[in-house]
Amino acid sequence: MDPILTVDADELSERIVTEVAARDGTDPIELPPLFDSVDPDALEALFASTATGEERRGKIWFPYADYDITIEYGDDPVVTIE
Repeated sequence: MDPILTVDADELSERIVTEVAARDGTDPIELPPLFDSVDPDALEALFASTATGEERRGKIWFPYADYDITIEYGDDPVVTIE
């Protein structure tokens, strides 16, 4: 699937739930809590800027609501939902 547009780390969890709900044609509140798959605060903190202001880079994958969620961090987080 095409990646979701890049998003700010602060909106990351909300965008994942919203996009999955849109793909399922359901209301986001009908989905399982994202917290059941990944800690949203830890997810957003994982790639936050370091104490020296450097951007972190990396990739994380986790299952959520029958989808595979991949987040790749470079200059901005890019979310792919498959």
